[in-house]
Amino acid sequence: MKTKKLTFVICVLSIILSFFGCNNFPKENNVTVTKLYEALQNEDIIVLDVRTLKETAKGKIKSTALEADFFEEDFIEKATAQLPKDKDVYVYCKSGTRSAKAVIKLRELGFTKTHNVESGIKAWKAKGYKVEKFFPD
Repeated sequence: MKTKKLTFVICVLSIILSFFGCNNFPKENNVTVTKLYEALQNEDIIVLDVRTLKETAKGKIKSTALEADFFEEDFIEKATAQLPKDKDVYVYCKSGTRSAKAVIKLRELGFTKTHNVESGIKAWKAKGYKVEKFFPD
């Protein structure tokens, strides 16, 4: 009897964890904020911020980062109009979920050099990296 109860509990916990504990985003598309920081020091790279306008107003990983709000209906059109297919593009959001979804969509459209910045600007700040603000002339 105890074995059946234990098996049941394990099954229920497994189901709960599969829904809430994991995501199905391809890990090979991910880069850490440390890797992004290093890339920003050594090369001129393209960064795409997929947060809302309200979020980007608080600062960005790179002040010149391109912007396309993931929640807008025309997100894909705005993003693809700005991005080259032949260069590495680092995509980030607040915590990494929107950017992971954006990278999946972009890769499906042939933007195979797009990379999700794991845990987004939240992880960037946690590492103590500087957040830049852009003030147009």
